[in-house]
Amino acid sequence: MRIQKTDWGHIEWMENEAGGIFIQGLNVGLVVLETGANHPPHKHYDEQVNYVVQGQAVAYIDGKEITMKPGNFYHWPMGVVHEAYNIGNVPFVHLMISSSENATLEEFVKDKKKKWIEGTGLLDRQTGQLYIAVEAIRTQFLETLRYPYVIFDGNGNRISQSKTFPAYCTQICDPAAHDGMCECMLTDQIEQFQQEKTFFCPHGIEIFSIPLIDEKHFLGYIQGGYIWQSQYGNKPDMEIYDTPESTAIGIKNLLRRIAKAVKNYCEFEQYRIELEEREAELFHSRQSQRMLVKDLKDVKSEMTDLKISNHFLFNTLNSMAAMALDGGVTPLYESIVDLSKLFHYNLKNRGMLVPLRKEIEYLQAYLKLQKLRYGEQLHITYDIDERLYSCKVPFNFLQPVAENAFVHGFQGKEEKRLEIHIHRREESMEILITNTGTVLSARECYSINQRIMGKVAHGLSMVRNKLQSVYDKNFQMEILSDKEQKTRVRIAFPLNPQKRGD
Repeated sequence: MRIQKTDWGHIEWMENEAGGIFIQGLNVGLVVLETGANHPPHKHYDEQVNYVVQGQAVAYIDGKEITMKPGNFYHWPMGVVHEAYNIGNVPFVHLMISSSENATLEEFVKDKKKKWIEGTGLLDRQTGQLYIAVEAIRTQFLETLRYPYVIFDGNGNRISQSKTFPAYCTQICDPAAHDGMCECMLTDQIEQFQQEKTFFCPHGIEIFSIPLIDEKHFLGYIQGGYIWQSQYGNKPDMEIYDTPESTAIGIKNLLRRIAKAVKNYCEFEQYRIELEEREAELFHSRQSQRMLVKDLKDVKSEMTDLKISNHFLFNTLNSMAAMALDGGVTPLYESIVDLSKLFHYNLKNRGMLVPLRKEIEYLQAYLKLQKLRYGEQLHITYDIDERLYSCKVPFNFLQPVAENAFVHGFQGKEEKRLEIHIHRREESMEILITNTGTVLSARECYSINQRIMGKVAHGLSMVRNKLQSVYDKNFQMEILSDKEQKTRVRIAFPLNPQKRGD
C-alpha cells in the first residue's frame, strides 16, 4: 500500500508486483474521508465503481443528491462533477476502482533519436492541417467536455482554448479575459514541448503538456490539467481541490486521446490531399477522364447545395403560427409565399450557374423570413449594381453566407445589421456580406479562413467548395474584421468563368 495524503483525508493505493500503480489503467484504492470533512466538487476523468465499507456520506453527482451507505455499490461515469460530505460520526471509507482508457504514447510520441522534418513549405502545410484537425475535433469532441485545455501550433501560437477553467485560474489569471497571456501559455522554448512533460505555473498549479505529432512532424502541443496535488507542494492561498492521483492519470490519458485524434485526422487530411493531386493529374490525361470528372462534379454539386436548415424552418413556422393567432392574414400570406420561393428555388435550379437576379431573389426571400422572426431588431441594406443581374453565378452560394451571420455572428446581439454589397471590379464581381455581430481578431479570422479551406462539413467551407468547382483557383473568399466593428465575408470571381474541361 502507498498512502496519498490530502486535505480532506487520504487514499491507500494498491501497488502491483511491478512496483508501480496505474500501469494497466486499473486503479484500486481505499478512500478515507475524515469525520466532518468535505470532498470538494471535482470532475472524474475516468470511470469509477465505489463500494462503501464504513460510515455514511451525502454525494452530489452533477447536482443530484445520493446518500452513500455501507454495503452498497455506486457507479460514477466519466466526466461527471462529484462532491461528498461525511455526515457520520466515523471516517467515511469506500473502496474505489477506476479505469481510464490508457492510450500508449508509442502510437504518437516521437522516438527521441529521430529528427523532426522541417522546412518552410512543409511547416505551412502541416500548420494548416492542424487548424483543420482542431476544428474537426472541436465540434465533434472538445465542445462536449467541460474541461480546461489550450492547443498551440508548432510556433507556439494559440489555436484554440477551452471556455472552462478552474475557479482558481480565473481568480488569478482569468485566461478568457487575457486571451492567451497567462504565464503558463507563454514560452520561447518550443522544443521542450516536443515531448510529453509536466510543469508547474508560477502559482503552483500542475499542468500537463502532450505533443501533437503527425508521423515525424511536430505540429504543436496541447496543455491541460490545471490541478493541485498536495504531494507536490504547499497549498496555494486559495480554495483549491486536492486532486487524487487516479484523476491526474485520467486527465493525461484524455489529453493523449485528443492528441491521437489530431494525428489521425491529419493523416486522413494528408491522404485526401494526395488523392486530390492524383485526381488532378488524371483529369488532364484523356477526354474520357474529363467526362468522368464532370459527372462526379455534378453529383458533388447536388450534394453540396445547402438546404434550408431545420432550425430556420422550425423558427419560421413558429413565427407564422403566432402571426395566424394574432390575425395577421396579409403578412402571413406573404410569408408563406416567401417560404414557397425557397423550396421552389432549391427544387427547380439544379444547374451549376444561375443569373445573379435569381440568386438575389432567393436571398431576399430568406431574409424576409428572418425579418419575420426578429422584427425591428433586424436591419438589412442592399447595395447591388443592377447591371450585374444577368451575370451567371453559382447556384445557392449567397444564402449560406448570410445564414452564417445569424448562426454565429449575431449570437447574444439584440440589434442585428446585415449589409449586402455587390459591385463590378474590373473584370470581376466582388461581393461583401457584412454584419455587426461578433467582432473577430486577426488571429480568429486567420483560424476561420484556414478551416474554411479544410473542406470540413460546415456552411462556409461548402460554399468555398462550390466556388472552386466553378472557378477552379480563380476566385477569392475570406473573412475580415475592421475597425468599424463589422465582420464581413468577401467573395470575388471572374464575370465570365472559364469552366474546367473547356
